[in-house]
Amino acid sequence: MLPLTQLTPLGDGSAADAIQQERNLNEAGFAAEYERLEGQLGAGMSAVHEVPFTFQAQGEQKALHKRGVSNVEAAEAAARQDGQKEAEKVGGIVAVADMPLDISETFHADFDTRSILTTNQPDHDGSKTSYYFPEDPDMPAWRPFSMGWPWLSMLVVIALALAGLQEFLCQLSIRRAKDDPLNGGLIKFKKPGDLSVTEYFTWKYAPVFVFVIYGILWQISDYEVKRLEPFYQLSKNSGASAAESVNMDYLTFLAWLVPIRAVRHKQYAVVYVSLATLVASSLVPVLQSASVKMYPPQKERKVDEWKSIRIDPPWSRAVTACLVIVAICGGILMYEMRRKSGLLSDPKGIAGVAAMATRSHILTDFHGLDTAPLDRIHKQLRHRRYILHKSSLWQGEYIRNSTERVREHGSDPRPLMLRLRAGVPYVCYIVLFTISIPIFMFVSGAVKITEKLPFLLTALATIVKLLWSTVNCDIRMLEPFYILANRRAPAKTLTLDYTATNPMLLPFRALQNRHYLVALVGVGSILTEVLTVCVSSFSVDGKKFIPGHGGEDDEEEDDAFDRYNTDETFRSFWISFAIVLSILFTLVAIACLVYLRRSHKFMPRQIGTIASVLAFIHQSKMLVQFVDTEKMDSSAMEKHLEKEGKTYGLGWFSGRDGDDHCGIDEEPLLAGYSYGVDWTKTRVLGNQIGTWEHY
Repeated sequence: MLPLTQLTPLGDGSAADAIQQERNLNEAGFAAEYERLEGQLGAGMSAVHEVPFTFQAQGEQKALHKRGVSNVEAAEAAARQDGQKEAEKVGGIVAVADMPLDISETFHADFDTRSILTTNQPDHDGSKTSYYFPEDPDMPAWRPFSMGWPWLSMLVVIALALAGLQEFLCQLSIRRAKDDPLNGGLIKFKKPGDLSVTEYFTWKYAPVFVFVIYGILWQISDYEVKRLEPFYQLSKNSGASAAESVNMDYLTFLAWLVPIRAVRHKQYAVVYVSLATLVASSLVPVLQSASVKMYPPQKERKVDEWKSIRIDPPWSRAVTACLVIVAICGGILMYEMRRKSGLLSDPKGIAGVAAMATRSHILTDFHGLDTAPLDRIHKQLRHRRYILHKSSLWQGEYIRNSTERVREHGSDPRPLMLRLRAGVPYVCYIVLFTISIPIFMFVSGAVKITEKLPFLLTALATIVKLLWSTVNCDIRMLEPFYILANRRAPAKTLTLDYTATNPMLLPFRALQNRHYLVALVGVGSILTEVLTVCVSSFSVDGKKFIPGHGGEDDEEEDDAFDRYNTDETFRSFWISFAIVLSILFTLVAIACLVYLRRSHKFMPRQIGTIASVLAFIHQSKMLVQFVDTEKMDSSAMEKHLEKEGKTYGLGWFSGRDGDDHCGIDEEPLLAGYSYGVDWTKTRVLGNQIGTWEHY
């Protein structure tokens, strides 16, 4: 009989060993799962069919050659056509190796019998391989509601209705003035105070207010079209060049220059939505404020005689024409929106882009671009077309001889309107505009300017609004990157995207997220709209509204410039004056806070493009979390990331290749990012300790 082994209770050391053993097992499990997911990065490439390059000059290619097209260009066209046919034939992605160069041009050989010579060394890494994709019969076509036909139809109908109403009021004013040349008009009164509040508001503020609201409705569509146009370009059957897609940024570009850039790239949806938005939100309110006139002229008015409100036909017809142009742009935009986006859901934030980049080898194109400026990124990507296929981003055709011009963007990582060289003049402009309001109101010589140019202040306020909208867009776009730069950002930061948020709802959503600066700038955008409405009424002599200098206190009985002979009441003038000055002071305060908190350089380069985001994450370990997530919507993506319980940051990290990189990754990072500092050159590695360089 074997002796029983005496059992002893586990001591503290044994318990600690058990805990450590369990921890090691968990870490081993996590490591195994990480390796499994990492192995799936680029897994979609396993389904690619590789075919050799072949080219025979027949038929169409001979015709191209006769028309002066070079052999290389003809070969490229043939390879493109054959590759596309092969992709359609096999029903999958086809890879064609680097196209060889025809030397018949050099040696004047016959076009049919050519020698083939490769231009460079064999394409071992596939960097010059072209990829062709079959047409996707089930291509998704998600788009936000503000880009759908119901919303756009509503905008077109409203534009036509407003144009019709404007012309109707103009005709009515003309007819009544003809019937009663002295007192005829839309409405008549002896003193503005004789009108009810409803009548006064309907005449004085309602028209501009309606047009301002209509402009905001267009802005909602404008933001979305500009944001999603790169994806529409990528979803084309042959994809798009980098300049037209992954390197395209409309949101941080100055609004009035966007149509020019869009025309250059033949992206007409952006052209039409930008024109419609600029005309509806900026030009129409200015023209409308100039179209409403008070009769008789100022010098002929008397306190106890009738005055009337008339519509000035030339200005009114300009308003009507602009609204018709807006309607036409809206109609063409509806036609352009027949395209399919290739998106299953809203690609919000950094996570939306990262989820699309895990199935292909697209990230290899961003090697060495961690801290590169935009022009260097464009230079490296201009030899490649890119495509959105099956909800993932892929490399497309290799472009041998790219003719795209690389424009210098400079190394400044801040958008133009967040730099002090633009911010200081802008703040000074608002301050000068604030000072000019009392001058135009109370200085006799300046009052005559607003009497002759009643739309002047509205135009100046519109400039404030346009530039503020650019600042607003920059702050919206930068917010997630600013949070990441401060390190240990929650998972929802990766799905944070304010660019698609309704301008009226932006302050509330930002407050909910405790992003107070974004909320303040959003409030500022709303205030600029109110500013446009209020200043439209300033075309009077403000001195007459000072107690004791006008109205019943006026010593001159027939003063043509008395407050009773103007289109303002005592109350409306001072309320509007106080609101305008309060808004301008508030805008100056918010702008100063913006430049105090966001004018510093906290990123390696400007953001706003898909390529800029991909360059930040191309070696991130966090990419394994996005494997098989390309079909998730933003809500599901946020839950998926929060389940991991990780935090994220912008800085230096050890990449999947074992080297140090600068970008966005999960914490802990090796170091935070400081502009202009290459952290890899400032640290001392273990094998460098004791060497003379670091003595």
